[in-house]
Amino acid sequence: MKKSEKVLLGVFAFLFLAIIGGGGLTFAFNNYMAIREENEGLRDRLGEMNLAVSQGADWADKYGWLEEHCPAFVSRQEASAKMLEAVTAEAEKMGLTIGGKEFIEAARVLGPDGLPLEENLGYFDKATVKITLTGVQEKAFFGWLHALQQPQSFLGVTRMQINPSGTSKTINAEVEFTQFYREKSVPKVSKVN
Repeated sequence: MKKSEKVLLGVFAFLFLAIIGGGGLTFAFNNYMAIREENEGLRDRLGEMNLAVSQGADWADKYGWLEEHCPAFVSRQEASAKMLEAVTAEAEKMGLTIGGKEFIEAARVLGPDGLPLEENLGYFDKATVKITLTGVQEKAFFGWLHALQQPQSFLGVTRMQINPSGTSKTINAEVEFTQFYREKSVPKVSKVN
């Protein structure tokens, strides 16, 4: 082998090792970075899991309070009737006269099988009623709203429109109340032979 061939062979061997070695190092570095990112993700996930476990007792207490205080009705009609009864009784206590009452039924999106879609179902069911008041005193009106909206009642104002009536601090108002509740199942009666 001539000296020029040896030099040429050495240059090609060096280039071959540089290309293969560089590719191997790049591959190894990319794998190292991917493993490092995965470790960081797992570390974050472990932190979230530890936080969830440490807060488990708090969430269990909150769930217990919710189960204890959340009203349960057999149907939307029963919930609407009880809500209207509570709203009307409180209005009478405050000396307010209710002009109009309208039950509002939420439209449920049905799937191809005719059942409500799962993503539209929440933890709570709800019933809504729209109340119209004309020429009521502001102070009595806001006292009425405050008395009705208590956390343990799961009853709240979801829409309100107030207009001045033009005479001595009286207003016209349209208020939508929503009762959040859990629908309890009706026990099935079976015939015993």
